[in-house]
Amino acid sequence: MPKFLLIVFSFIIISSVYAQKPKVVVLGVGHSTQLINFDQQPAAIRAFINKVDPAAICIERSPEEFTKNDFYEFTYEQQYVVVPYAKALMKPLHPIDWLPEEADSDLAFGVKNLEVPRFIRSRSGFLGFTVFSEENDFEDGLYFADSPDYGNRIEKWYAQHPQKTSLDFPRRLFLYRTFLQAKRIEKVLENYSEKDTILVVIGSFHKNDIEKNLAENGYTVIQPSSFGKISMQDINKNFKLEDAYAILSFNLLGMQSHINKINPKIIDHAFEHLEKTTSAEKEFFKVKFDLYLNKISSKQALDHYQKLLTITDDTTVFTWNGIKDKTRLDSYFDPFGNISLKKRIRLEIAREFRKMRNEKMFEKEIDIISEGMNDYKKQMLMVYVQKYLM
Repeated sequence: MPKFLLIVFSFIIISSVYAQKPKVVVLGVGHSTQLINFDQQPAAIRAFINKVDPAAICIERSPEEFTKNDFYEFTYEQQYVVVPYAKALMKPLHPIDWLPEEADSDLAFGVKNLEVPRFIRSRSGFLGFTVFSEENDFEDGLYFADSPDYGNRIEKWYAQHPQKTSLDFPRRLFLYRTFLQAKRIEKVLENYSEKDTILVVIGSFHKNDIEKNLAENGYTVIQPSSFGKISMQDINKNFKLEDAYAILSFNLLGMQSHINKINPKIIDHAFEHLEKTTSAEKEFFKVKFDLYLNKISSKQALDHYQKLLTITDDTTVFTWNGIKDKTRLDSYFDPFGNISLKKRIRLEIAREFRKMRNEKMFEKEIDIISEGMNDYKKQMLMVYVQKYLM
């Protein structure tokens, strides 16, 4: 065959193979920022999924854990938004994350399981309480990770070696993990055609490197921002009542309120959607918010809480508490997350008595809360009371 025809024939073959490949959209997200950022809220993600109308969705969890319905505790957007919505729409889900073996984690960090927190969590940081303090966490739009500036910042982090090589494992692991995420996405894409668009929802740090890997292998990468702005009409249409309770829990019960940095805009939005709802849980959150805004005194709050106790039974639980390990007292954002609504009301009563320097009533309420708890939870309760109520 003449050389010219061989080149033309090869070009046709390569072009046809590339043309058969599906398109990819990688939505870079902040884990749990959906609960403090108005423009990134759960309804906005659902509205975005509707705009893309993907043939399938790839999520940030490894296949082994996904089959056990096991997720990272802090990836609110995955297990509470994307996964249930994809199932409701009957969209195929593909877990594409990768985790190191326990033996490897033990060698590198001295910790076998990187998902198990210590007995008492630290105030923030890895395996501590999830808390947001940077302005961009509250203000960035849904498509923040599309920005070239953001991508460049992440690339600089990838390229920055620590002074000691022995401290470089986290960076190296992140690169290796992201590379294997891209490879798993490619395996998924092989099952779809050029007519399909596949959506990947993943932590924003992974986005840029994954897109480069996919583009170099002939896949067309479409930026999420090209699908257009999410309107208020889109948000209201896709808002669910459970979103409201999750937003209120995260902002008003956890470490966000402890550091005095919550988002009143998204809280007001949550209350608006609960306007026609009557429940002790909603009224409890209203008292907490009024206290935060200094609209009521401790004495007034105590009056409200005492009334709520009379209409709340011992079995009522919060609509959402983010609990993964039910043997613990805490959740990933709240030191006292794993208690009933009634006991939480008593905890807040204790908090207000403490503010009023009524030690006797404070201790009485804590004793009532601890009733029925095993020793493990009691010990955890006492440490967290000491740290965050006293």
